[in-house]
Amino acid sequence: MTSIPFYEQHAARLAGQYESLDFSEVHAGLLDLLPPPGGMVLDVGAGSGRDAAWFAANGYEVVAVDPSEAMLAQARRLHPSGRIRWLSDSLPDLAKVPRLGLRFDLILLSAVWMHVHPADRQRSLRKLATLLAPNGRIAISLRLGIPDAERAMHEVSLQELSLLARQFGLRIVRTSDSPDKLGRGDVSWTSVVLGLPDDGLGALPLLRHLILVDEKSSTYKIALLRVIARIADTAAGLARHEAESVVVPLGLVSLFWLRMYKPLIEHQLPQMPASRLGTGPGFVTDNFHALRQIAPAELGIGSMFTGDTARHLHRALSEISQVIRDMPGRYLRWPSSDKPIFEIVRRRQTSTPQQQRIDDAFLCGFGDFRVPLDVWQALTHYNVWIEPVLVSEWVRLIEAYSAGRVPDVRMLAHRLLTWADPIRDTGFARAAVERIRADGKPVYCVWTGARLRDEYDIDHCFPFAAWPCGDAWNLMPSARHINIQKSNRLVTQGALERASDWITEWWASAFIDRGEEPRQRFFLEAAQTLPLLVASPGTADVIDAMKIHRIRLSKDQGLRPWEPGLRGGRSGETASSIEAPGSADV
Repeated sequence: MTSIPFYEQHAARLAGQYESLDFSEVHAGLLDLLPPPGGMVLDVGAGSGRDAAWFAANGYEVVAVDPSEAMLAQARRLHPSGRIRWLSDSLPDLAKVPRLGLRFDLILLSAVWMHVHPADRQRSLRKLATLLAPNGRIAISLRLGIPDAERAMHEVSLQELSLLARQFGLRIVRTSDSPDKLGRGDVSWTSVVLGLPDDGLGALPLLRHLILVDEKSSTYKIALLRVIARIADTAAGLARHEAESVVVPLGLVSLFWLRMYKPLIEHQLPQMPASRLGTGPGFVTDNFHALRQIAPAELGIGSMFTGDTARHLHRALSEISQVIRDMPGRYLRWPSSDKPIFEIVRRRQTSTPQQQRIDDAFLCGFGDFRVPLDVWQALTHYNVWIEPVLVSEWVRLIEAYSAGRVPDVRMLAHRLLTWADPIRDTGFARAAVERIRADGKPVYCVWTGARLRDEYDIDHCFPFAAWPCGDAWNLMPSARHINIQKSNRLVTQGALERASDWITEWWASAFIDRGEEPRQRFFLEAAQTLPLLVASPGTADVIDAMKIHRIRLSKDQGLRPWEPGLRGGRSGETASSIEAPGSADV
C-alpha cells in the first residue's frame, strides 16, 4: 500500500472531510473495548490525524502512520501533540514501526483495509498481529460497496478477513454494521475487532526451556542467549527487521561474546566440564590473548583500533563467529527437532585492516545472525527478567565445572558476568562541562534551563539502574538538587519535549561541534541504542527516538514518572537566554 496519488493531490480537501466527522460517532462500536488511558495505540492510515488526536487527548500514546506525505503534513498541522509520533510507513511491510520496539494495546485501521491489495492482506495481518501487546486488539473498518478505482481500492469482505484472522490465532471479538457517515447511499461499513486469545507469553516458554531444561556441555548456549538478549535490549538499532525474523550483524554477536567471555577467561574460570578442560574453549586463540590489554568496555561502538590491535580484533571476531556458528548456533534447536533456532551465515573475510573503527559496516562484514521474530520480541520486552536468569544459570554451570577448585567461585563469577558498561560513564560528560567552562562559556541544567555553577551532577536521562547506558546522548548536565529529585525515575514525555532545546544545545557544545571524530561517535552510539529510522540522523531525530524509547521503558519496566519544576527557566526559551539569579546551589 504505497502512497496513492489521489491523496497526495487532494490532501487538504480530504482532511476537511475527515475532520467533519467525530471520532465517537465513527467508532461508536469500539468505545467500550478501548484499553485504559495510557495504553499504546497504532493508527495505520492516520489520514488527517483525527483519530490519533482523539486518543492523544484522552491520555493514550499514539504512533500514527500514513503513506501520504501530504496527508501527514495536514495531520501535523491540524493536531500538534507531544503524545503523537507521526511516521511515513505503509502496509504490508510496515517496515519502520517494528524498529520502534513497541507493542500496541490497540491497532486501528479506519477506512484502510480496502487499499491493501488482496495479495498483500495475509502478510499485512500477520505483521499487525506481531505488533500486538498481550490482550491487544486490532480494529478494522471494512468499506462495502463498489471500489473507487481512482483511490486504488479493492473489494473486501468479513468472510475473507475472518479466514485470514484464524491463520494468525486472532479471534473476532465484535462486528458491527453502520451506514456511511458521509451520506453515500452506495457505501456501508462493517467494523471488526480482532483479539489474541493466548496469554501473550510468546516465546517465553521456549526461552525457559532453553535456559533451564536444554542439555548443555559448556556455557556456550547460555552465553549466546545472553548475547542476543543484551543486543535486543541495548543495541537493537543495529538490527534489521524482516517479515519472519530480525537480522543482527554477526560481528556484533561476536563482539558481545568477546566482551562477556574476556574477564571469565582471564580469571581462568572454567566454561566446560573438567573432562574437556584439556582442549579449552575453541575461540580462545592467540588473537584472543593478544587483546588482553583491552578492557571489555573499550570494545564498544565507535571505538577505533590501529596496527596489531586492529588485526588481532578482526581475526578474533572472525574466529568467534565460526565457533558460534558451529557450536551453540548449531545445537540450540527447537524442542523435539533437529532444526536450529537461529540461522547464521558467515561471510568470507577480507584482509585484516591496519586501522579499524567498530561500526555497522565492520560488524555486518562478518555475516548475518537471524533471530525468529517472536524470540526477539520476548528478549526485547522481557530482558529485565530474562537476563538475570541467564546469568544465574551461567554461574551455576561455572560453579559445577569448577568442582570446588576455585575459591568463592560463585561470587567471582557473578562479578565478572556484570556487563561492562563504558568506563568513561559520567566522567566523559563531566570533562566536557569543564572544557566548555574553560572556554568561558556557561553550562545549563537541561531540565530547568538554570545556569550551573560550582556544584552539578551528570544525569543519565534514562535511569542507569533500569537501563545501563553510558552513551553521550544519555548524559545530561543537571543541577544537583534536580538530579536528587529525579533519582531513578523516568522523565515524562512532556518534560523531555520542553528540555529538547537545552539538550540539543548541550550535545552540540559538548560532543557534536568538537570535530568529525566525536560527532561520528555520538551518532554511531545513538544508532546502536535508539530506534533511529533515518540513515543520516540529526539531533532532532535523536530526540524523537528518545521519546519512543522512553515509552518502551515506561511500558516494559513500569518506572515511576518524574516531572521537573521549571526553576530559573521558562518553557520554550533556549538555554543561552536563561540564567537563574541567586542560584548558588546549582
